[in-house]
Amino acid sequence: MRNDILKNFALRAKKKLLGNVKEKVSVRFKTISTDDDAFKEKVEYLLSKDEEIFNPIHFLMDEKLMKNLDEPSKERYLFSTIDKYNRIKNEILEEKSC
Repeated sequence: MRNDILKNFALRAKKKLLGNVKEKVSVRFKTISTDDDAFKEKVEYLLSKDEEIFNPIHFLMDEKLMKNLDEPSKERYLFSTIDKYNRIKNEILEEKSC
């Protein structure tokens, strides 16, 4: 079910980029804190795993929160989680390389 949501978001984003969709955008959304220690611990856990994690974003997203959001808010939550994951992952990798 979660993969269907992600595929739907990707298809809608592609249609928007191509100009095939004209829809009103609501500006109601919740931002993700950038000072989230629990989120950073999850990212560190994912990076410490020996086996490859195929969908780290699924592991990082809050299932309860997703159920309570409307479609545009779910999309923003997904993309903000991806951005936050990439930023924190890069910070951790830079710290390890120093």
